[in-house]
Amino acid sequence: MKKSYLFPTYFKKIGWIITLSVLLYIIISIIFDVNWDFNFYMPAIYAEMDLSSLFGNTPKETEFFTIAETSFETTLFPIIIVIGLSFIAFSKNKNEDEYISKIREQSLVWSMIVGYFIFILFTLFLYGTVYITVVVYDIYIFLILFVCKFNFELYRLKKSLKNEE
Repeated sequence: MKKSYLFPTYFKKIGWIITLSVLLYIIISIIFDVNWDFNFYMPAIYAEMDLSSLFGNTPKETEFFTIAETSFETTLFPIIIVIGLSFIAFSKNKNEDEYISKIREQSLVWSMIVGYFIFILFTLFLYGTVYITVVVYDIYIFLILFVCKFNFELYRLKKSLKNEE
């Protein structure tokens, strides 16, 4: 018997709750121009400390193995999004069989190909800070594409089974 590296089925619900909460947070903060971000301190292996607020136009000081001030949206927010999307993408279905495993594999390969194609297009046609911004968000494109493609294929499978009955 093959060993399954998928999360249990109930992780999918947890992933949807996390992901939809994050999307709701983003939508509310954009529509109502609300900023719930807050700063806190985290251990860092490498950090650039901005000393300009203390000493005028001083260059950034780099430190190894230090405590750095960071914000929720730039540190924990991306981790929460990846965890939510990973729970959705890599949780077992209620009826996990060989055909669903095949759909999962095909969706995985498809999302990798399309994701890298999008990355190549961004690299060829975007420059400067826009490129950096888009590449930061491109990190999530693989999981988003996989979740969309896999769920679409499951929907098509269920629809075709219904039509056969």
